[in-house]
Amino acid sequence: MGEESRSDRETSPSENDGQRVDALVVGSGFGGAVAAARLAQAGFSVTVLERGRRWRAGEFPRSPQLHNDWLWNSDHGLYDVRWLDSMLSLQAAGWGGGSLVYANVFARPAPNLFDERWPLGERRADLDPYYDLAGTMLEVSPVSVDPKTGQFPPRTAILENLGQRLNIAPATIRPNLAVHFGSPNLWSPNTHTVHQRGCSFVGECILGCNQGAKNSLDYNYLAVAEQNGARAITDSEVVRIEPDDDGWAIWSREEGGARRVRRTASRVFLAAGSVATTELLLRSRDVDTTLPDLSPTLGQGFSGNGDYIALSNVRQGSGDLTTGPTITTTTVLDVWERSEPVWFQVQDGAVPPVLAALLDRKLPLPRVRAWWRSRRRRDSRRTMALLSMGRDAGTGQLELDKQGEARLRWLNRWQAPLYHAEGRVGPAVARIIGSPVRTPISWSLFRRPVTVHPLGGVPTGGDRDTAVVGPDRQVHGYPGLYVMDGSVIPAATGANPSATILASAERAMEGIIRDVTGDHSWRAPEWERVRRVPVPEDEAYRWMADRRRQTAGDGIFLDETMHERSARGAQAGRLQVRLEIPSLDSFKADPLHRLPVSGTLALAEVPGTHSVTGHLNMFPQHDDHLMKYDLEFTDEHGQAWSATGIKRQGGRGPIARYRGLTTVDITARRVNDPSAVLSTVFVLHPRNVLANGRSMRATGFTAARRVKAFLVFSKFFVRGVFGL
Repeated sequence: MGEESRSDRETSPSENDGQRVDALVVGSGFGGAVAAARLAQAGFSVTVLERGRRWRAGEFPRSPQLHNDWLWNSDHGLYDVRWLDSMLSLQAAGWGGGSLVYANVFARPAPNLFDERWPLGERRADLDPYYDLAGTMLEVSPVSVDPKTGQFPPRTAILENLGQRLNIAPATIRPNLAVHFGSPNLWSPNTHTVHQRGCSFVGECILGCNQGAKNSLDYNYLAVAEQNGARAITDSEVVRIEPDDDGWAIWSREEGGARRVRRTASRVFLAAGSVATTELLLRSRDVDTTLPDLSPTLGQGFSGNGDYIALSNVRQGSGDLTTGPTITTTTVLDVWERSEPVWFQVQDGAVPPVLAALLDRKLPLPRVRAWWRSRRRRDSRRTMALLSMGRDAGTGQLELDKQGEARLRWLNRWQAPLYHAEGRVGPAVARIIGSPVRTPISWSLFRRPVTVHPLGGVPTGGDRDTAVVGPDRQVHGYPGLYVMDGSVIPAATGANPSATILASAERAMEGIIRDVTGDHSWRAPEWERVRRVPVPEDEAYRWMADRRRQTAGDGIFLDETMHERSARGAQAGRLQVRLEIPSLDSFKADPLHRLPVSGTLALAEVPGTHSVTGHLNMFPQHDDHLMKYDLEFTDEHGQAWSATGIKRQGGRGPIARYRGLTTVDITARRVNDPSAVLSTVFVLHPRNVLANGRSMRATGFTAARRVKAFLVFSKFFVRGVFGL
């Protein structure tokens, strides 16, 4: 494409726009929209160059024919699909950039994700106020009920039920969405005086919203920019950038490539997306040589944000899974993979029937089409996507191929723990929903990941040797040239990155405008009405992090049943409890080997069967007993009791120790009446020994980890029985 650009300059008619402005913004996605709005509000003359068209509600493609406005490369359509050799990247083309087709999720990364790769001043606490500003601009809120049914989408219930069945319900939340929920038949002005309709729950967010309910950037930031005088030029693809006398000159290809236009400005803000911005800068350095002193780090630090997709056809009775916004839930997972913790998120995803039909017709090769059809079956309305993202290594390298187009150096082994963990989700979900979960052919056959969240490529740092731009987003060695999009996000966010791109751009633009104008009190006018946007994902982050610490080494649970022995030898009562070890690592490190106990207790001298809770010390170190129970229960009269049960060593040798393990001396005391004391003995019959052993189950994210946990506990128990 570099050679093509030279040829275009030689043969295409060219003209000078003749209108010098204060700022040229290249791209109208999340970073470009913020730059345009804030510069215009601050009184600068602004022109925004967008290669795509202005898509309005009702104009987004829905045809099952691929050549009808779908692809940028064929007819300057909505989607730009880039095959980067080792990864497939998807982005949008149009006034609003990626916001036109993203899944609306407004989410903040976990605070501990902001490591040393992030510039000082751009940690989570620094960005939180700007997240609130961006969330206020986009008017975000969690999913509402479907106006047609009065119910939440079926996918919401499926994922929340999965969380319950996996015992991680607090890790599943309903994230904030940039969607206008209200009457789907009524046009009404939003906060920015742009008219919208309420969501109609057709599940087509990723195809562009023909309802006018998606809070894409053309309904907020870009509208604000135009209301304050910014000039929008669509069908303008920037192909060259070069220094000018007192600023910058930008060359763009317009009218479908029929002419080339040169525009000048004092400052330029690049925001064409991670791939396109990095590609433009690489060409400027290595092909056009208009920016020869760009940092050698250009192209480094590329991340696919750990994106991973799987598809499932859910069994009958699940309802129409295509309804609702594309994403309605987020589940945070923090699991052990190959002896190290791996953190990622999983979201439900609607697969629009139009997209399914398009793939049916246009996937290449009969075998590939058959593969797709076998996975979606006949009823596409029962197809659901599981969309994962996490913290990949972020060590990809973008560079130019011989045609001057971007390619990516990427090794899957750098992300092996993350990809393995994400790949485990499908089988785990399939076991519960009873339906297979499979990955796309790009991964299952070719091992090529797909990203819809490309990040990085333009490192940030203090000097040219270590970074392309400084903390102020200005390119080292080229004053007045700034980068404002996801290419300057230094690492995977592990969450949908749009909110972080917005917040980071808001903070940067505030600083830039203050520096340029000298008004160090300048701030966006919307600060006057900024609200604290709820952060439901933070609770999920904290809960799952605590759970990981509490389940290190995975766990074991088993049921134990013992019977009371009366003076006459008859069975009079029963102790039936579950013994649970959440974390074998913590259990083994504890000298008392303490574990929680819950179940029921019946005693001959205390009428009724009582719920009992407490703890068991199993083979405690330095004690003269084998096990000790500390239990609590309340009788049917509301009286509280405490009970202590001791399994004593019956003598030396394994036979004697076994006998000790099958007999428990229990002393129970009424808490408010010290004189009410009873003593009894419970025994473990041989038939119960076998039943207790069969009840033992391991807990862990993978089968291999469960087997390992089973073996670790078995070894511990055998050593305890034999006194080793």
